[in-house]
Amino acid sequence: MFGVTWRHILSTPPDTHNNLLPLLLGNTLPFFDDLCKHSAQFILECIQSESSLVRSVARFGIVAGLGNSFNVRNVVFLCSHFGWQFNEFVEGKISLQNARFVSHFYDQVADSDWCAAELLLDIMNIRECSSVLQFSDGGTFSVSELTCVMMCVAMNHSI
Repeated sequence: MFGVTWRHILSTPPDTHNNLLPLLLGNTLPFFDDLCKHSAQFILECIQSESSLVRSVARFGIVAGLGNSFNVRNVVFLCSHFGWQFNEFVEGKISLQNARFVSHFYDQVADSDWCAAELLLDIMNIRECSSVLQFSDGGTFSVSELTCVMMCVAMNHSI
């Protein structure tokens, strides 16, 4: 759903791969990673809560849950997804700064996705007239040709 909204805002083809959208937006996370980050923040806030009741319930769910608690399953998933150590997460020794999450995401992006995103940004700039591409004979791409190239790159990652 969020991918559809961003594709519409960016005026990219409807079948643009979702993994390209955060690269087109710059310094953002994929929706799922952003949701995981907020889940991690919530769990840590509960574990470190000033309220002894909230803190006790959160810690009990993780320490004594033995895999049956949704808290412990979420922590195990988050640790696996982001490459954290379970005990370091529970002790609050994990950085939850957005830059750390973005860096983790960027480290996993394939070279072909980086190239496709850069090409799409160039095409979008030409389409929006904020950049010019002119051939040696003075010709340029028509809007339909730009759209065709954009669709090819956005959906297939190849030209």
